[in-house]
Amino acid sequence: MKVGLVCKYFLSTKGGLERDTLFLSEELVKRGHEVHVFCNSGEQKAGVNLHHIPMFPFSSPGKNLSFAMLATRYCSKLDLDVLQSMERIWTQDIYRTSDSINPVQMKSKYPNRMIRLFKAAGPRRQALSLLEQRIFQKGGAQFILAISNLVKTQIMEHYQVPEEKIVVIYNSVDTNKFNPSLSALFKEETRKEFAVGSGEKVILFMGNNYKLKGLPLLLKALASLKTEPLILIVAGTDVAAPYIRFANENGIGDKVRFIGHHKKPERLYAASDLFVFPSHDDTFGNVCLEAMACGVPVIASRTAGASEIIDHGLNGYVLNTSESEELAARIREMMSRMNHTVMGVEAARKASGFTIERHMNQLGSLYERVRETKKRERQ
Repeated sequence: MKVGLVCKYFLSTKGGLERDTLFLSEELVKRGHEVHVFCNSGEQKAGVNLHHIPMFPFSSPGKNLSFAMLATRYCSKLDLDVLQSMERIWTQDIYRTSDSINPVQMKSKYPNRMIRLFKAAGPRRQALSLLEQRIFQKGGAQFILAISNLVKTQIMEHYQVPEEKIVVIYNSVDTNKFNPSLSALFKEETRKEFAVGSGEKVILFMGNNYKLKGLPLLLKALASLKTEPLILIVAGTDVAAPYIRFANENGIGDKVRFIGHHKKPERLYAASDLFVFPSHDDTFGNVCLEAMACGVPVIASRTAGASEIIDHGLNGYVLNTSESEELAARIREMMSRMNHTVMGVEAARKASGFTIERHMNQLGSLYERVRETKKRERQ
């Protein structure tokens, strides 16, 4: 099959969207597909045909709109069986919702209605709104690929997209890289690296937008648990200064380790007793699936798509509120439970079902639907 993938930055040095696209391209090549990637910047991968898409270099709306239009034009020059875009472009067969839709982003970022209305009138949000209306309401995409039911519900609510047009395919996890055996290999060494005492429990938080991912909530919860033998490791790239100040002012400065970006996240999971992901808005959250695959129970917010794979009380907890008291209670309960080890085993068991093979089979079925639809339209 001749498959086109659209991603502005086809680079391993970027975030989750870009790494997902790189991974997908490699898996498609392994399965014998002819793969074309349309990007503004990209790194060469074996078997992948790169196509450079120029982009207006100034301003966010200029970049988004120019890339959306030019990517569509360049893609149309090839007779592709399937065109899947991770970006909002003008026309695609499949649009994968890599990040939250614009109305959800706005409500999460600007809770105040008046501020939200003011920001919505700005050129960046107007450009995103235009592209989403085109994709969801005006025939810009044949199918929508949602990576959680949370996203599916949001799209149906805000854009009235028919349910049959949205296909939910959860992300997968590489259990060769993320698995419970890593604990025996790296736990002691990694805990020593971050000065964790023998009787202390490690909570791991990972994300590149501390506020959005819920770090303030977690720090507030930890402040109410300051007498407990807990250490919080914060991994990810963001400005740490205000959070360090909060930790120091609330008597937990010695309990928090800000380590920045870590090239070996599997070692962090191996050293952890609990992974906490109280994100205010997340289409999924691959880190939750990775942690579970390593045998680490997860506490996640209901506003994170990954909460859908957590069996509450069996392999983790799903938060019903954004109150620090609830999070603190769940952390205390998790750490004091006699069956904490059993929860870790159950977490790994659940994650083991989200294989790469399962994901690619589901995606392959969607690709076949696209190809068959195109055949019918040509007849």
